[in-house]
Amino acid sequence: MANLITPRLKRTIVPAICIALASQVNFTFYTPGFILTLSVILLPIFLYFNRDLHPIWLTLSIALASPVFRGLILLLTHNQNSVHIVQFVITDIAFYLCYGLIYYLLYWRRKTPTNSYFFFCIMLCDYLANVLEISLLLGFHNYTLYLFKALIITALIRSLLSCLLTFSYAYLHSLLRQISHEQRYRHFLWITSSIKSDAYFMQKNVTEIERIMKNAYLLNEKLAQKPNSQAEQESALMIAHDVHEIKKDYQNIIIGLSDYFGQDAYPNMSLHDIIRVIVDNAKETIKERHLNILIIPPKIKQHYIVPNHYYLVSVLSNLVRNSIDAISASSGNGNIWLLISEHQQTLWIQVQDNGPGIKPAYQKLIFMPGFTTKFDDQTGDSYRGIGLSNARTIIQEQFAGDITVTSKVNLGTTFTLKINKDHLLRKDSVKS
Repeated sequence: MANLITPRLKRTIVPAICIALASQVNFTFYTPGFILTLSVILLPIFLYFNRDLHPIWLTLSIALASPVFRGLILLLTHNQNSVHIVQFVITDIAFYLCYGLIYYLLYWRRKTPTNSYFFFCIMLCDYLANVLEISLLLGFHNYTLYLFKALIITALIRSLLSCLLTFSYAYLHSLLRQISHEQRYRHFLWITSSIKSDAYFMQKNVTEIERIMKNAYLLNEKLAQKPNSQAEQESALMIAHDVHEIKKDYQNIIIGLSDYFGQDAYPNMSLHDIIRVIVDNAKETIKERHLNILIIPPKIKQHYIVPNHYYLVSVLSNLVRNSIDAISASSGNGNIWLLISEHQQTLWIQVQDNGPGIKPAYQKLIFMPGFTTKFDDQTGDSYRGIGLSNARTIIQEQFAGDITVTSKVNLGTTFTLKINKDHLLRKDSVKS
């Protein structure tokens, strides 16, 4: 039996029952049998958010459901005789069928209806359907000017309430979808930045692999000139072959990543948006790890557009994560500041924390390739990240800048990114 109720039929039955139940909240007006009910406020809302449903079918289902409830209540309460109950049920059906037909002709068939036109249509539907219902009850006579004024005011008030609820909900739903989309985009941007940075260094490693392969072939040629070096020749040739296979694997991975992440619809990104992405992701990390760390964004006085923004996101995210890890490893409480300042042709972006600081002996080593102080206590593996050596390489090669560090034990650490302004696009000044 459940399989017989299709999703479309369910979407028709549910509004019919809801409006039928709401129609029981009413009061009699002008003549016995004619009621003004708040359920008509719900009808336009269901019509607006179910535009793929034919309005005549929807109002027909309401026309069948609402009078059944009303007739049943009149029978149980013995307020009217059977003849009057049948008359009231018929006029109820006429109201909803008239409403649906007018809505179908004026609004539903229109290709590009506006919200203001929607308001006009539902007010007209309400008014004309009420005129028809009360006309059936009055036998199409005994009209008064007061009656038509009351009906138009009623239609106006109910239509205003319907549109207020409808458009408010539509705006709120759109706002929530926009927020959700923005959160997904920020997460995607953070992941893409990490992957693009990895692919960047994989491409650099291909050059090193080619050099090793070339040296292996040269060694093979030199060994060929020496007697009794057949085994050594084969070994050198095998090394060159194996290195070549590694190179192919690297290139296949790079090509695969380029297919997914190479086409960027937004090659440039404002510095303000970059900072917002980094701060929001950092807050999520702090929340997930249950840390008491406050991250304080900078005041950006100038509006800069950053080409190759993925690399800057990756570098800054790495520095902020380092600060989070440092504070987490000590007290778990602290602050992280992001600071931006201009120094002639250089833009400084600083990541400052009040964590445990870096030992003087380590400060000379942190930018060396492969250096890390973060290891998994159980496996002994180093934690994944682009590393400060690679971060400095990115800033140097992509932004013609550098990264420096100042740190004092038990006071905190400040990493400073110095970016050449020629590698940024400067827009009009904006207020901080």
